[in-house]
Amino acid sequence: MLGPGEHEPVPVLDAWDETAAFRGVRLALPPALARAHERPGQVVKARAGAGEAFFALASAPDPGATAELLVKRGGKVSDALVRAAVPGRTIELTRPFGAGFDVQDAEGRDVLLFAAGSAIAPIRSLVQHVMTHRNRFGGVTLFYGQRHGAEFAYRAEHVDWERRGIRVVLCPSGADDAWPGVRGRVTDVARSLGFGGAKPAEAIAFVCGMTAMVEDVRRTLAAAGVPPERVRANF
Repeated sequence: MLGPGEHEPVPVLDAWDETAAFRGVRLALPPALARAHERPGQVVKARAGAGEAFFALASAPDPGATAELLVKRGGKVSDALVRAAVPGRTIELTRPFGAGFDVQDAEGRDVLLFAAGSAIAPIRSLVQHVMTHRNRFGGVTLFYGQRHGAEFAYRAEHVDWERRGIRVVLCPSGADDAWPGVRGRVTDVARSLGFGGAKPAEAIAFVCGMTAMVEDVRRTLAAAGVPPERVRANF
């Protein structure tokens, strides 16, 4: 059995440019790793070159034992992983670990999702879980922030997310003359849109991003009436 922190070669099924900065990678998880992928939001450690780094799985647990990563270019390990993740080859991963997102008591409630930057990866895994069990949840709204409009990942999927009951609100925070929609930090946009129509006192929120962004979301939701225990991270 693969021990905690031990790596195993994992076959690469596909790799593609999700944006100029992000590379998507689809993997075939060996049985031990697939069994450990129990919840959306779990993470793995990938080893590439002379280093290793943590990556949140960008897909929900899959009976077919596939999983995806979203790799942001610009780091030593990330760039080595991009070079190594070629279809037909393998990369080294630990088994998935961490608590992930506890979604059980979100059933029957409105759900608010907040993501910024590459943290869309674990939130996407939660989006996939919600879509699979859509009738178990109330209204679902995703507030997703990037600096500029061209930087949003998974744009090709957003229409399908909307069709399947996930409202997607893209929030570029930087100057972007070509952007036709709302702009600003995810918290500012969420407030301006009335939190997507959710009743804050009854909703559950899931958030992932840099520490400052997560804390901003927590403060904003607390001021709106969302109790702290109903604002969940994946760690």
